Amino acid sequence: MKTETIKIMKFVNYFCLVSVLALGTTACTQKSESAKTAALLNSFSYKITGKTSAGDGTQVSLVDHDNKLQQFVKTQVANGQFVLEGELAMAGFYDIQIKGMEPYTLFVEGGSDYDLSENQGKFTLTTSSQNANDFVQFNAAYQKREQEEKNKTANKSQRIRQLESQLPSMAARKDGSYEKAVDEIQRLSGNAAFNPRTLYADFILDSTHRSSLVLPYFFKYISLDQTNYEKFDAALLSFNADLQKHPYFKFAREKVDRVKDFYENMPVFPAISPMNVERDSLNLKDFSKAKMLIAAFWRASNTNSKADMGMLRKKESQLNAMGVRVIYFSLDKDLDKWIKSSKDLALGKQSYFLNYNDQATMENDFGIDRTPSYLWINPQTFQILSLSGEDPAMPQFLGKVKVFLAKN
Repeated sequence: MKTETIKIMKFVNYFCLVSVLALGTTACTQKSESAKTAALLNSFSYKITGKTSAGDGTQVSLVDHDNKLQQFVKTQVANGQFVLEGELAMAGFYDIQIKGMEPYTLFVEGGSDYDLSENQGKFTLTTSSQNANDFVQFNAAYQKREQEEKNKTANKSQRIRQLESQLPSMAARKDGSYEKAVDEIQRLSGNAAFNPRTLYADFILDSTHRSSLVLPYFFKYISLDQTNYEKFDAALLSFNADLQKHPYFKFAREKVDRVKDFYENMPVFPAISPMNVERDSLNLKDFSKAKMLIAAFWRASNTNSKADMGMLRKKESQLNAMGVRVIYFSLDKDLDKWIKSSKDLALGKQSYFLNYNDQATMENDFGIDRTPSYLWINPQTFQILSLSGEDPAMPQFLGKVKVFLAKN
């Protein structure tokens, strides 16, 4: 009995020791995580050591990534090495500028080691910062995809040139090869190039790094609209609660909230009455029997918008057959240039010149500050159906309009 009592006491003591150690470990882990969060939110000291192929005496600076004029500290290369150290008000993205080279962007936060190696303009970073490593990995993926797309574009261009050179001989054979080649050329020419910037959105929506400040920072590179704002809103809601105090998160939150508020409290298209090329005033009620209105905004001084208006004009008859009407709104300042370009493009009576107040309304209420831009409108209620209508220059444009009409 005495022996059993001793065994029990030993077990209890052992259990208590293990519990104390476990609690201590948990407390240390929590304290460590708390310290990391504090370093991300508050001012901190930093030290970046580097090796470089730049000559001795070359200036090296740490610069604000978003404001190149804001320089925090500078030093000079000595024996192929440099050290940048000081205190920053906020963890985030900064640039290391070695004079005569492209700047190197990295994420700097407190409590982390930074060793940078540069050789003939190529940089390698070794760091204990998870945020910095997230960015390095993303950058590598971005550059890889960008190169892949460049290769695809080059191969596509080469294939088009090859087919075009063979067209005369194909036409002479009259075996159907000419028609097939023309179809392939049109298909290849119509394929839109991949925009690597969509990788920023992919990172935000697919990332498991909900404690990485790389995620909210990437919001500056994405476009929000009616089709995707809810997804990005959800991504922010799942973000680390403590880090929601950081300016990067606040910026992302405000950007999403602006679009969210717009679509959930959508203003209607105003009852404006600009003049067309024949000096007649617009009456939106004339379009009340249409299924949808496309408001196309352009400038005579903008080559891209003029080209798009020409494409849209050519597709008007097909749009009209679907019950869709088009109105062309000019954001030009020069009335004479607008009249000339409008006639050159044969836009007809549905080409209108917006005055200063109307242009301000379009920019303030609907974000129309660039051309070409498109609003898709319900002609009965004048509610905005889409803030970013499809590009009429794309081959799939008419198909997308048809699908949109079916859904709305």
